[in-house]
Amino acid sequence: MKSLNFVILVLLSTGVLVDISNQTDTQEVPSDTLAILCADQADNRIRLFDPLIPDNDKATLWCYPREDEKELHFRPTDAKRIEIDGVVHVLAAYHGRVRLIRFRDQQLIKDYSTYSSCHSAELLPDGALVSVNSNHGMLRLHRSEDEFYDLEIPYAHGVTWDKKRECLWVLGDFLYRINYTDGRLALDKTFKLPLSPTGHDLFPLRKEAKLLVSNNDALFLFNIATEEFEMISQLKGIKSASQNIDGSIWVSEPKKIEGAQEWQSDALISLSPNGNTKRYTREHSRFYKARIWQQVRFSY
Repeated sequence: MKSLNFVILVLLSTGVLVDISNQTDTQEVPSDTLAILCADQADNRIRLFDPLIPDNDKATLWCYPREDEKELHFRPTDAKRIEIDGVVHVLAAYHGRVRLIRFRDQQLIKDYSTYSSCHSAELLPDGALVSVNSNHGMLRLHRSEDEFYDLEIPYAHGVTWDKKRECLWVLGDFLYRINYTDGRLALDKTFKLPLSPTGHDLFPLRKEAKLLVSNNDALFLFNIATEEFEMISQLKGIKSASQNIDGSIWVSEPKKIEGAQEWQSDALISLSPNGNTKRYTREHSRFYKARIWQQVRFSY
């Protein structure tokens, strides 16, 4: 990520011009900035980048670890923008680790070991973390490095906290609704997934009480009120999905890249309500999950 000495004005989708010419790791990136937060397995970094800029170096807005620092030996699988008392953090999931990183200065706030098949993580209201671990079939509640509890969830891949309903949604072979009271996790209800029991990603819409749910076969919306699934894309093997401020759904493109693992991608596709699609490629990246940078009011 190079620093630039001239002024760059970025037109946000809200119509606001923001000067990012002096953007550094100690400054915030507004939540309505069109940017992608991804778990890039090419060099095991969490990156925030502008998908409209083709030059990788110029497009990078934030990176953990920094580009000039040694890469981690943990492989990242997911990253989420979260807020704690108005302070922006990034919650990163790795194979074998979950980390809570303060965005402005990259201060490591929490760092817990977990299963080697960790696919995602979430922050709970009391500050505890949870991780979902696919091959091990476990939802792990982390209170500290040494204090943790496991709940069996086969094929566990996705997790999101529901602030209004005060419950945890977990995606595995089913969609699970889990209560969290007095510091304990308890299964409340399960919902059968359409087509196959192979859940991959779980993420809320910006305003509606609906969850994006992907599995091996398609992408769905789960209506929390009606408890029904609606197919919105027939793309197979989508590993991540999130909603842009304009209402479009952005997904990691399922594709085969020479020399890459089958779950890795270097591109996102925007699925517009009118049926049009557009591809955004970050050359040389190998991300698993990649999400729109946004304030997730559903959860925090």
